[in-house]
Amino acid sequence: MKFGLMTQLQIPRPWEPQAEQTAYRNMIDQAIAGDAAGFHFYWLTEMHFFKQIGHSPCPDLLHAAISQRTTRIRLGFAVLLLTTHNPYMLAERIATADVLSNGRVEFGFGRGSTPYMTEAFGVKKEESREIADEALEAVMKMFENEHFPGHKGRHFDLPARHILPRPIQNPHPPLWIAASNLSTYEHAAKQGVGIIGVTRNSIAETRSAIRTYRETIRSADPKNFVGKVPNENVAAFALACCHEDDRTGKDIACAAARWYNGDNDAELNHVRFATAGGKEAVVAKFRARSNDQLLADGMAIGGNPDSVCRQVEQWAQAGLDQMIFVLQAGNTTHDQVLRAIDLIGEKVIPRFEVKAHAAA
Repeated sequence: MKFGLMTQLQIPRPWEPQAEQTAYRNMIDQAIAGDAAGFHFYWLTEMHFFKQIGHSPCPDLLHAAISQRTTRIRLGFAVLLLTTHNPYMLAERIATADVLSNGRVEFGFGRGSTPYMTEAFGVKKEESREIADEALEAVMKMFENEHFPGHKGRHFDLPARHILPRPIQNPHPPLWIAASNLSTYEHAAKQGVGIIGVTRNSIAETRSAIRTYRETIRSADPKNFVGKVPNENVAAFALACCHEDDRTGKDIACAAARWYNGDNDAELNHVRFATAGGKEAVVAKFRARSNDQLLADGMAIGGNPDSVCRQVEQWAQAGLDQMIFVLQAGNTTHDQVLRAIDLIGEKVIPRFEVKAHAAA
């Protein structure tokens, strides 16, 4: 089991003066703390226009800053939008981040969780998958060839050019896609890429999807993979809190999970959950469960280090390779996030490293 951190840079109202500046500084501090605590990954999303929910439209710039203040933690994009960027820009920015971080970048890609984001860039919903597929094909050719031979398709006409800089990781950084729907697990496996799921789907709901992913990627023809190197990894992100007091940690985690999953006053929730059955369905799923039921189902991770370990172990038994904690969410404070990072690094991660060593 590997451990990651993820943030969307949430800034709930009411806002203090310089709220965004504070959030960005806190985000960098949290990444530094995660690096020091032994976390393996730090994931950033790309989100546009979602006030309160996600103030992270330029994750490549953020990772560039983080790369200069950390040494070990891998820097993941979860995900970059293939539909809103020219393929040249995607390849150049990923490679630049890889160079700045000395080869620590993980390339997660997607077409956008909601048309609300992508249509502002002129992307029609019915064309988004086709655009994304074509952009990804071009980007992978750019990683493979320093002198890109060019690409002419329906959506992109890209002349031959030298693609610079070159990523340190050869032939390319590890590839991932995000999955809010369980059907995406099989799709990711056929592409030979890692999957980043969401614990809005419970352990019981996700277990069979993980099994299908394993069976599919191991039996698939590598010729159909999007990259030269497959990435068989299943990750999932959970709203979480680790605290010395068990009940406090559980309640903070569950409050964050409810807020993150639509139980808040953010004005764009009605478009944010378009692919998950709508805001009402998501909120109802969480309101139907008590805090203890959310934790038992793996839909939040919280409590003292012992409780967190037991909950993570349940996900590990379901087949998860990486548990990603979303600690900065809702009304959880920066101090609570930093303390949780320290506690997980001190008392959770080492236990799983001992187990891994024993298993080896």
